[in-house]
Amino acid sequence: MRVGIIGTGAMGRNHLRVVQSLPGLELTCATDTNCETLAAACEPYSVQRCENINEMVDLVDAVMISTPTESHYSIARFFLERGKNLLVEKPFTKTLEEADELIALAEAKNLVVGVGHLERFNPAVEYIETKVKNPLFIEVQRLGSFSPRSLDVDVIMDLMIHDIDIILHWDNTPVLEVHASGVPIISQKVDIANVRLKFGSGLVANLTASRVSQKKTRKLRIFQKNNYISLDYQKKSVKMYQIKNREISEDIPDIIEVEPLANLWNNFYKTVSTGTNYNVTAHDARAALDVALRISNAIEIPPVHD
Repeated sequence: MRVGIIGTGAMGRNHLRVVQSLPGLELTCATDTNCETLAAACEPYSVQRCENINEMVDLVDAVMISTPTESHYSIARFFLERGKNLLVEKPFTKTLEEADELIALAEAKNLVVGVGHLERFNPAVEYIETKVKNPLFIEVQRLGSFSPRSLDVDVIMDLMIHDIDIILHWDNTPVLEVHASGVPIISQKVDIANVRLKFGSGLVANLTASRVSQKKTRKLRIFQKNNYISLDYQKKSVKMYQIKNREISEDIPDIIEVEPLANLWNNFYKTVSTGTNYNVTAHDARAALDVALRISNAIEIPPVHD
C-alpha cells in the first residue's frame, strides 16, 4: 500500500518513521506547508517531497492527515473524492457536520477512514479489552507539561478525547449528564479541565486532563463489582485486584511491548487489505467528538482580572 504523509511536524515525523519500517507499506511521499520542516523530516528517507496535496494523488493509495484540526475536513474530502483511503489524526474534524459529511462520502465510495485515537492501540488497553465488563466507576488522569503543538484546540480535544474514546468503546449507552470545569492558563483555550460524566448504564466517569502540569501522568482506574483494574498508559502496565471470599488477590500480567503507532498502522493496513475493520472508525471518532464538544461547551471560562 503506497502511503503519503500530510503534515511533518512532531507527529508527522513519527508517522514517517513507522510507515517506512513496516512490511506491506511503501512510504512514497510527504508534504507540509513549511518547506524547511518538510525537508528536515524527509531527509532520512527516500521519499518524494511534494509542494502540495495535488502532487500526491497519483503517488498514493492512502494518506495520513497529520495537520491542525481545522484543515482535516478539506484535506480528507479532497482525497476521498479521488478514491483514497485515509488515516486522520484526532480529533477527526472540528464539527459534527464535517464528520457526518466525510462519513457519508467514504461510505458512498466504499473507502476506509481510520482515526488516530492512539491509546486504543496501547498494548495495556488491548490487554484489558476482555476484562472490562459493566464498569461502575472510571477515573482518569491525563496530565502533561506544556507543548506548543496542538494549541489550536483545547485540552479536551487535545488530550481528554483519548480517554473519552476508550470509555465510549466500553459503554455505548447515552451520556446523560456532563458536569465540567476548566480554565485557560497558557493559551486562549482551556488548558486544564475536569469532567464528571454519567451514562445511561449507571457508569460514572471522572476525567482530568492538563497540559500545564510538571509531571507526566497517564493513568486509568476502573472499578467493577468485586474487581479493580489500574492501568498506566505510559508504562503500558496493568494491575488487577479481585475480591474472593473476602480476600484480595493481585494480578500483574506480563504485557508484550508494542509501539501503539505501529499497532495503529498495522490495523489500518489489515482493514484496507481484508475488508474487516480493525480501526478506530470515523463513527467511533464522531461519537468521541460529540462528547468532547459537549464537555467544552459545558465549561464556563471565568473572566480574567488584572
